[in-house]
Amino acid sequence: MIQALLTYLIFLPNVVPPLSWLRSDTLTAFPVETFPWAFFFCLSPKLVLDRTYIILMAVFAVSMGFTIMAYGQFTNAARSLFAILNASLIFYRIMGADRKEFEGLIKAMLVIFIANYAASLLQYLDLFPRFIAEFYKIFVPRFSTEIHPEGGRGVFGLFPEPAFSGYFMHFSFAFLAYWYRLNPFQRKGALAFLAMFLFDIVLNRSATSLGMLLILFFSFMQRKDIWKVSLASIALLLGVAYASRNLPETPRAIQLVNNIFFTPETDDLFLTVLNESGFRLIGIWAGYIYGVVHPLGGGVGSWPVASVEALEMTGIESFEIYYFLEFNDGFYLGIRPPAFAADLFLEVGVLGFLAFTAVFFRHFWSLSYRANPYWRAVLNIFLFYYFILGTIGDPTPFIMLALTWMAFHKFPNPDWEESEEVPPPNEEIGPNLKDANA
Repeated sequence: MIQALLTYLIFLPNVVPPLSWLRSDTLTAFPVETFPWAFFFCLSPKLVLDRTYIILMAVFAVSMGFTIMAYGQFTNAARSLFAILNASLIFYRIMGADRKEFEGLIKAMLVIFIANYAASLLQYLDLFPRFIAEFYKIFVPRFSTEIHPEGGRGVFGLFPEPAFSGYFMHFSFAFLAYWYRLNPFQRKGALAFLAMFLFDIVLNRSATSLGMLLILFFSFMQRKDIWKVSLASIALLLGVAYASRNLPETPRAIQLVNNIFFTPETDDLFLTVLNESGFRLIGIWAGYIYGVVHPLGGGVGSWPVASVEALEMTGIESFEIYYFLEFNDGFYLGIRPPAFAADLFLEVGVLGFLAFTAVFFRHFWSLSYRANPYWRAVLNIFLFYYFILGTIGDPTPFIMLALTWMAFHKFPNPDWEESEEVPPPNEEIGPNLKDANA
């Protein structure tokens, strides 16, 4: 029963139990917005682990210990390590799933996907039931049924802000495209991609979400499709130019494209892109710089202090970034880089990043990147999350990757055509993996 409930909750990490101590100022200086449902889901006899992953997490724990000795803040340091565990450990848990549980996870993902799309549509039409909203806000305090008050942003869906809703939708859509063979250059796939495009432009209104959809789209493109894509791109740019001048409130995705291509008075394009992203892009850039300069990083949990030093390393004045002008009087503020790799660079340095990347990505060497466009789309969007933009602690990208791995190696979709190159079911779970209970 509990595992069945967790099967759904792992896709809603922002649902937090309404316990006063979780939201107390004495617990932590930073609000708890990601609850470790994924970690609890991993507490199962089906959990399998890579021995090198265990060793690496132990090394990260030692790094956390040095951070606590240097700065104090035990809770925040522990949360930093837990965020890495909560995101990545579930990959090894899903690798131990049987067919029934595997299909249950796909069903749960699809249910939350449809529910989030429906909730977003109802919020956009101002039809979302108020009594449900009031109850749901007990678990997601920042949830709202209205369009985000900041200009150009969209609705919240089932999440505390539009960006989180967009992340979930696109990571889920990437796997669903793999599982149901949704190719945008075929009829069924084209309709699915059109539905996602409307979600991005009308409901979510996020430039990041639109970028993620484009990554998925271009992952399927072949040489014969270039002329179609060229015509579609021209039509899209003309549509952006029209919308940016005629819509009363332009979505942020359209605003960004308009500023890049159709606003000649934009003096510094680089700063424009940085400011459109809030703190995100400059935080990611700063994390990579810090990890190269400090190969061992600042220590797991050191980001409130180390990130300020990292931001200063970028050479960008703090008052040039509107986010810091608004929230900290023009001074840099400690931020955790919103990309998994950038956070590793900041907290454990380039050496820690290389170790984690080697331990994790070696499970995918057997999957052909060029031959399978569906796998290529999944990997491309995961790499976008991993290196460029995402939410630390969110398990959804790793769930997407684990489900794809299982579909390829153990439980292919019975509806796939026999002509497709599908390997026979393989009971081997991977190199150097060991049952956690063994």
